[in-house]
Amino acid sequence: MSDKLTQATFNIISNGLHGIAQEMGEKLVRSAYSTIIREARDCSTSFLDRNGRIIAQAQFCPIHMNSFGKVFEAFANKFDLSTIQPDEGLITNDPYSGAQHLNDIILFTPVFYRGKLVAFSASLGHHIDTGGGAAGPNASANDIFSEGLRIPLSRFNVHRDLGDGLLEQFIRINVRPPDEVMGDIYAQFAANRTGEGRFIEMLERFGEETVLAGAAELQDYSERLAREAISAIPDGIYQAEDFVDDNGFSPDPLRVAVKITVDGDSLELDFEGSAPQTKGIINSPLAATISAAYGAIGILLGGGRIPVNDGLYRPIRAINVPYGSFLNPSEPRAVRARNNACHRVYNVIMLAMSEVVPNQVLASGHDTTNAIGMGHMSPEGYRVYMEVVGGGWGASAGADGADVVDGYVGNCSNVPVESLETDYPFMRIEEYTLRRGSAGAGERRGGLGARRVYRILADGVTFNSYSDRFKIAPWGLFEGESGEQSRFMVERDGAFLSLPSKGNTELLKGDRLIIETAGGGGFGDPKKRDRDLLRREIAQGLLTTDDAARVYGMS
Repeated sequence: MSDKLTQATFNIISNGLHGIAQEMGEKLVRSAYSTIIREARDCSTSFLDRNGRIIAQAQFCPIHMNSFGKVFEAFANKFDLSTIQPDEGLITNDPYSGAQHLNDIILFTPVFYRGKLVAFSASLGHHIDTGGGAAGPNASANDIFSEGLRIPLSRFNVHRDLGDGLLEQFIRINVRPPDEVMGDIYAQFAANRTGEGRFIEMLERFGEETVLAGAAELQDYSERLAREAISAIPDGIYQAEDFVDDNGFSPDPLRVAVKITVDGDSLELDFEGSAPQTKGIINSPLAATISAAYGAIGILLGGGRIPVNDGLYRPIRAINVPYGSFLNPSEPRAVRARNNACHRVYNVIMLAMSEVVPNQVLASGHDTTNAIGMGHMSPEGYRVYMEVVGGGWGASAGADGADVVDGYVGNCSNVPVESLETDYPFMRIEEYTLRRGSAGAGERRGGLGARRVYRILADGVTFNSYSDRFKIAPWGLFEGESGEQSRFMVERDGAFLSLPSKGNTELLKGDRLIIETAGGGGFGDPKKRDRDLLRREIAQGLLTTDDAARVYGMS
């Protein structure tokens, strides 16, 4: 550290930078119009230096960890960003230019201090609708054009292009709920402006040279911690595979394979052998695949102990993702459900490292995006509902899996029933419970999945979804048992109709839509589970006495 940047000053600046990123995220959530951001918190915020290196990122969605850096690189290759002006911004949602899927719109705005460009504020929001062939996920899409409006890498002027300008009007005319979509984009602006203001306050307090030195040292600090953690892992080559159930059109599973090479204080990942690009929306663009890999490695190296910034990624020498695989498809493949592939990226990294660092990994959870979308057109306008319903997490050496939460890659929050029923009068939630019997048994049990039942109150409601773990159960580790698979059903006139994991269906007034999500895999021998925990779960109605005897050997 320099003389100006003492340890005490560094601690204040580093925590302040993370506080800026986190406050940006909270501003975005509190300003948003749609439930997917306002309640589910499907968004991320970041602060970057003038060269596009991540200084700090809020802890929202791990799948967004690499979005800002990769897409900024694409912007820098297209535009001379040294000439950007204070009233300009950068916007895109193009998965083939570093973004992830069309619903994730990324916004950068420059930060100037005393007339000089010093940083960029960045925000990403999952938008409730971007047009396309369905209200919500279009499970029948075979190319990106069927998925919605694609915003190219665009440099725009705030005063000229928003309001009555081309950018806002073009977005409005191409989406079903224009006020919600633009409201959320303006919430992203509010988040970015919050970051700008807080950073300028920091510059005024400590001086530009000291703050920028602190930002650089924060990146170096993350790199040191990451290298120390990698050095504690024995050198070697570690491999694993897992599978996505199917692509929604064919019953064939899609393989995700990884080879991890640990060498001293650095590592490499190679996904050679993964399935080729495929029909349907299950393909994952390169930026999303790399983000999922970064997220899994971040957990293995210490979870929240290492600040998330550019330094965390430096010890990862290379990530090879074969072009033309479904983890790095060629344009214009559809990619809406990329998270389901990304969850398997996370899973195979955990599985590959389980034998060598067993105390730092998790068994498989439901580990999918249970994306539930509905649309309904009425005289009052088009209403589009989108939510991710949680399931059970995998257990670990130190804890049971969490019940009914989104998978790690997504990390979205639960949406309160009251909010849903207020915003979407075409449905009512009749049941929302833990799904008894769904958890994989183990010394540490997996998390329980959810059971949610929707009553449809109007005709003409479209149900559009993508999910996984309907066929291949979430696996356990070290004698832990698998969790129960997911299933979706419609009850109509007393009959039950099974729905596919990826599909579009029209619902009728009076239908009951039943969503049951997978439980997590267990960790360790079930016979070793603490008997007091079993008795408590029996008393809570989470476990039957028969299952306690049969699975856990409890007398």
